[in-house]
Amino acid sequence: MPVFRWMRLHAVRQAVRLTLRRQLQCRGFINNLWNAAAYLTVFFFSTNGVQCIEAIPDGSDHMRATISSVCMLESSFACIIVRAIYNDPPLPISSSTVYYFVVCSKILVKQRERMRHSGIVEFLEKEEACAVFCGIGEMGSSAALAAHLFIASVPESITGLRERVFCIAYGSPRRMFFEDSLVLASTLAFSGNFLYYTGLLDAPDPSSGYKTTPPATQEVKGKATSDTALLLNTPLGVRCGLLLDVQEGRHYLRTRCSGVETLCEEECHESLDVSEQLRVLSRLLLTRGDTLLLPVIEAMEHTVEDGIMVCLRITGANLQYRPQICVSSHGGWPTAISVTNMAPRRIDATFSLLEMVSMESATRRKPLQRLQVDFALLTDMGYTSHMNYTIDVPEDIAELLFLENRNKLPYAWIFSKPINLIDSAIVIEPFFTTSVAKEPCRFEPGRQFSTELIEALASISEIAHHFATKKQSVNLLSFVANVAAKVSNSGVSSQAMNPIPIEAPPAREGVFGKILGEYVNNKKRAVSSLLSNLATWKQKLQQGLPWLNDTKYREKLCSLLGVFGKTAPASDVSLVSLEMSLFTHVLRYLRNTCGVSNLQHLRSLHQCMEFEKFYQLVHPLFSVSTPTLENAAILIILESAALWAVCLVFHLRCSYLFTHLIAVTGCAGSGCKTMCNAITRLGLEQDYRLRGSQRVRNVLIRRAAEYELDDLKEILLLGFGVTVIVVGEFADIKGMGYKAIWSSIRRSLRSADRQRIYTFLSKADELVGLCGGNVAAGDVDPVKVLRDTAVTSVCAGSAVGDVPQHLVAVSFAPSVAFLKTSVFVLQSGMSAEDFAARLLTTSLGEVQRVLLRVRKSGYR
Repeated sequence: MPVFRWMRLHAVRQAVRLTLRRQLQCRGFINNLWNAAAYLTVFFFSTNGVQCIEAIPDGSDHMRATISSVCMLESSFACIIVRAIYNDPPLPISSSTVYYFVVCSKILVKQRERMRHSGIVEFLEKEEACAVFCGIGEMGSSAALAAHLFIASVPESITGLRERVFCIAYGSPRRMFFEDSLVLASTLAFSGNFLYYTGLLDAPDPSSGYKTTPPATQEVKGKATSDTALLLNTPLGVRCGLLLDVQEGRHYLRTRCSGVETLCEEECHESLDVSEQLRVLSRLLLTRGDTLLLPVIEAMEHTVEDGIMVCLRITGANLQYRPQICVSSHGGWPTAISVTNMAPRRIDATFSLLEMVSMESATRRKPLQRLQVDFALLTDMGYTSHMNYTIDVPEDIAELLFLENRNKLPYAWIFSKPINLIDSAIVIEPFFTTSVAKEPCRFEPGRQFSTELIEALASISEIAHHFATKKQSVNLLSFVANVAAKVSNSGVSSQAMNPIPIEAPPAREGVFGKILGEYVNNKKRAVSSLLSNLATWKQKLQQGLPWLNDTKYREKLCSLLGVFGKTAPASDVSLVSLEMSLFTHVLRYLRNTCGVSNLQHLRSLHQCMEFEKFYQLVHPLFSVSTPTLENAAILIILESAALWAVCLVFHLRCSYLFTHLIAVTGCAGSGCKTMCNAITRLGLEQDYRLRGSQRVRNVLIRRAAEYELDDLKEILLLGFGVTVIVVGEFADIKGMGYKAIWSSIRRSLRSADRQRIYTFLSKADELVGLCGGNVAAGDVDPVKVLRDTAVTSVCAGSAVGDVPQHLVAVSFAPSVAFLKTSVFVLQSGMSAEDFAARLLTTSLGEVQRVLLRVRKSGYR
């Protein structure tokens, strides 16, 4: 280096060091430089990027700030430019208008056009504003270089502007300061405007009894590339940091002149704990520093997705400092909350209602309607809470979780092991596929949702059995493959890393549907014959999915939950809760990771996609945890099939729990078909939607012929939700046939909350002759007289138990012509047409009463 150049740099260096020393000795400069408003505002800006305005505490009313732009500077640094107006600008800032250049990630800059230094000079001069470059960590180092480059670009004729450019960097690795010594040398005269906050102000002193553990040291790149800067010990500005006085137990701010030299190796790789430093600084510098940055919850709102996932939004202040949230019900059951989005004034989080509702329901006599919860919010700055928050629990979820552990209920099979569920399904399905109108032609069974689920289970079982057999054929090669994998550098099987085509077994007619159709069309039938015919089908189902029928099912559920990173659940968690949790994880994975948009928790997966598509989507989940063996690809298919099957089983449970059957039966010619038509018509007017849920209770209307009564009674014995309407004319009820039907059905009832039996006396208009000819017009409802007289007449002379106690007289097709000939109707003061209309309306009202009870057919 030429001697004259060295002498010039040396002189500048000495002058700057003297200036810095005088500034450090000036108490007024330090007080103003560390003015709480200016310093901490920059800290907020640097920490929070585009959310920097929101990060300013509510108590900071001395300034107004807005984001001016987000752009790329001429020096290739991305910046968020914040324009702040101060009521009383803190020294050394001399202008009430300050532009903060917050160095940020380049991904935040959408436009590629760069802001030139000349443009910055222009608006700073126009407003006589100050500029403060700032950043944290490596962004702080970039901010310092950006400030030096900007000062170097300002013409020497505008000396006043150079003096209004400042920089504050926090915890910035010093290795970056060695990269451009020439720029530093050209702007040394303004180093006094640069403030470097550090957590390593002094070298650690082992004898002090207090030592901040430094991060792992790394090789200092570029340390030897700036020998000139090291030689000259170039001044960089004022260095400041916290020091702990161990004897007093207090923190103090200390400053010293900052040069290129390093006190310890850790300075080159400093990593600042921003929240901890801010907490201490706020206490030192701000009025009410202990409370100003405490988290504040102003409002909370939520939505419920997938039945059990609560999407929570918290609004308030100071929420951004590493928040941790916990929620607990008043019963004391805590649940962790996952923070999905965080901002200074808003937090988005999610948590599951499953565990809390399940625990609360275990101690209740009725399903839970709403849940009272308390929230606790902890940040690095403090703690707050929100009490007595109400969450309405969807009715279907509340009912499902209430009933899941009540093993003594007659319909506990819905919540038992899958193979028990399928055994009961075989008994139920025939009546589901029966017809409403009994025609002499051959009946083609309808496709109920539950039937589709059973056939989908059989289909996935065939696929699983096909690949399980194929897996056994390659087991002999596994040993050789393992040895080869250890020797080879590429031990991972290429097949296991990518989905393989699924060679499904040849398509065949659904065995279950075929046998079910043959059974339904046979008038001479018995449930035992159906079970016998489906024995082979059931055996093949178990061969493909062998874990359905014993304790292996719980193990399979826990294993599949582990794929989603969930720890093993407690042993007392019900199968239904595990299935629901697993299905929810599947939905959120397919939506959030795979981008599948047509998913809804009330729809089964087989309604949204083919299994092969599902396998391709979940393949990455299993490829991570599956051993790299020769048959790894087959293992992934089998695990994908198991996950698919579990989701089908869960929907099959819900299908039966939230389906109610209205069975109309009675003597031939008594008006069963007319009754079914009336129920169907009025049922369309009913709202069967469950409270707080999108689920609609599935109400099936079926007419049970005499040869189908055994099927109906089998369903009743299982405790399934059924409303039975037994219809008979006057002569039928007097005879033995009607008694045999309703008494046998009554003996088959097993569930008081889910099963009802109603007895109807049909064609009441034909009994008008029993009323005589005397009616007190205006005082008595003639239709009520007719209905009461009909019931009294049919019960007259009958022994107790021969006639139903709550018999209801109705007529859904009253004959106007017949009523015109009745003396009773003539003396009632009503026309035959009005009488018929009134009788029909009253009869339909009785049906509406039944349907209203059906609408409330859940557990009460």
